[in-house]
Amino acid sequence: MKPSGIVTLLTDFGLDDAYVGAMKGAILAVHPKTTIVDLSHGIRPFAVLQGAFLLDSAWRTFPVGTVHVAVVDPGVGTDRKAIAFKAADHFFVGPDNGLFTFLTEPISETVALATPPEAAPTFHGRDVFGPVAARLAGGAALAGLGTARRQEPLRLTDAWASKVGEAWRTQVLHCDHFGNVITNLPIRALARIKVINGVPVRTVETYEEAQPNELVALVGSSGRIEFALRQGSAATRLHTAPGETLLIT
Repeated sequence: MKPSGIVTLLTDFGLDDAYVGAMKGAILAVHPKTTIVDLSHGIRPFAVLQGAFLLDSAWRTFPVGTVHVAVVDPGVGTDRKAIAFKAADHFFVGPDNGLFTFLTEPISETVALATPPEAAPTFHGRDVFGPVAARLAGGAALAGLGTARRQEPLRLTDAWASKVGEAWRTQVLHCDHFGNVITNLPIRALARIKVINGVPVRTVETYEEAQPNELVALVGSSGRIEFALRQGSAATRLHTAPGETLLIT
């Protein structure tokens, strides 16, 4: 497989500090011709499940041979594993802490990454994951970047909604720029949704079908059930944020 030369970045670093820039610099120092694409740096700090969702919602749109680096890493510097692997002719690099929970494609090869002695114990994005991604983008073989590993990436146990009697307990995966609340509800639950945390909701197919100030449920572009308020913020109406729980009846 020919590398695309593209590296995508997904982090909880925000843009107020120099962390993202330093990570890009580390990549370009190894492979100056890398094309770097920012997926998002606005993940809530330490919100691994939100990072897993955003990665899953975007990586398939890139050409084969792309390297996807995900760094939401509250365990940086501890004994949590650093990994790189290949799936669906794409490469993935990051901590093994649940960031790859929603990746269902078969994994063909995985390596455990060593931490260089000069690496800062608090910034593996710059000192471990970035350089590995750059080498992959430049055509390096995955097998030569670490130690072969057979274990599957960690999957977060709270990544899927659960039934509570006739109700669903669902977790908010993400609240987008428009205030739409994206959840881990299964699609089969859509037809029965009536109330969210005590607030009435109606099922529609498009945002435009909602009445002014009406809370609605629909399947969004990510293929997941989301709650929306026409020209308003469902997140504000529901007083919720990524990582919080909603009770659906």
